[in-house]
Amino acid sequence: MIDKNSGNKKIEELQEQYSKTKYNKATNKYLGILRAKIAKIRREMESQGRKAGTGYAVRKTGNATVVLVGFPNAGKSSLLGVLTGVQSKVADYAFTTLEVIPGMLEYEGANIQVLDLPGLIQGAHVGRGGSLKIISVVRIADLILFVIDINRPQELYQLIEELEMLNIRINQKRPAVRLEKSFAGGVNIEGNGHRIPAKEIILSVLNEFKIFNGEIIFYSDTTDQQFVDFVADNCVYVRGAVALNKIDTVDQRRVDSARKEIESRTGLRVIPISAKMTENIEVLKGTVFSGLDLIRIYLKPKDGEADMKNPLVLESGATIIDVVRKINTKLLKSIRYAYVSGPSSKFPNQRVGEDHKVRDGDIVTVVFDF
Repeated sequence: MIDKNSGNKKIEELQEQYSKTKYNKATNKYLGILRAKIAKIRREMESQGRKAGTGYAVRKTGNATVVLVGFPNAGKSSLLGVLTGVQSKVADYAFTTLEVIPGMLEYEGANIQVLDLPGLIQGAHVGRGGSLKIISVVRIADLILFVIDINRPQELYQLIEELEMLNIRINQKRPAVRLEKSFAGGVNIEGNGHRIPAKEIILSVLNEFKIFNGEIIFYSDTTDQQFVDFVADNCVYVRGAVALNKIDTVDQRRVDSARKEIESRTGLRVIPISAKMTENIEVLKGTVFSGLDLIRIYLKPKDGEADMKNPLVLESGATIIDVVRKINTKLLKSIRYAYVSGPSSKFPNQRVGEDHKVRDGDIVTVVFDF
């Protein structure tokens, strides 16, 4: 068992060792071990935090959840107001928001929960400013909307770094790796032609987590850090976008320059806005909706008209089974087939099975065996 203070101190010591070690072939194994040790301590601390019940109690509602993340006084509360109509306390000084403030954005038939979080500060990864309570909410998000003051664009990079150190990966894919543990025989590695960590790194990371026997199978290129993330199994992978706020305080050249630099450096979609002047808010709403990768399905009774006003909102990649699950799980065993018209069908009223993948805008009639 490791307490919060000693855990944070140990992590800082390991991170200092890591930063002082030059990367080369001779130090590669040592750096991998340091990464694994840091990940292991964080996993232990997170496990204890969950048992202790630390964090804000937030219930997810709606079709998806978006969290507003930023440093104090970036304009998160003002943005919540123009997105959802919820007015939380706003002032021109830091730390105005002390609790999680929820709102609901209704857009294109979807109900999107938006959470205004207290501002993070530098050092969040070691618990400064009550950040661990805030991070507990960030980890349940479907999308992180970074709210950045255009006069302080460097804060975005600091936030991303803090979240990285808290095992939150922005716009990254979960590594395609499989581990099959066994009781004897050592470790067998199947790279399948992909770029993967050196064998000594793989073995060192596994040993740090007390895994000595099994088979590691790679299905994609995997970096050293991605492999550590996979073994530690304590990372969350969240979509991200940036609301570059307060553009009413600078000229257009400054806006264009900041947007291009951020997009080039992070790969995140950047929407310049002014929450105060409600500028570009509709564009931001569209970006949030598309970033969540939601689809709308319109249900049609067998002998009636499709309900085009109240779509069923699902995640992209959903099937007819998911459509029925959303309606009523008790109906799952009674599915016979479905008729689909729209983007996923080859022709109107195509008869499909329960595994058919639906797409945004489909009209669906499900036939049950009662």
